[in-house]
Amino acid sequence: MRKTITAFGLASALLLPAGLALASDDGVTLDDATRARIETMLTEQGYEVAKIKTEDGLYEAYAKKDGKRMEIFLDADLSIVRTDVDE
Repeated sequence: MRKTITAFGLASALLLPAGLALASDDGVTLDDATRARIETMLTEQGYEVAKIKTEDGLYEAYAKKDGKRMEIFLDADLSIVRTDVDE
């Protein structure tokens, strides 16, 4: 039993950094608190947020506003740097 627990602990320790790497992209990290801040900020501006992820060192939010689907890119300071409208 001790070997099973040790093996499980080792496997968990090896996989944890891989999981964290998935949430980080070129210096921006998307944790629950940041996700909530982005969603709150965009909701207050009238967006209906569907998904938030990181891409190319920016946060990327998929949202709708006035019936239009948009991709909103934010920098590490959560300033909007670009908005793409899907037509």
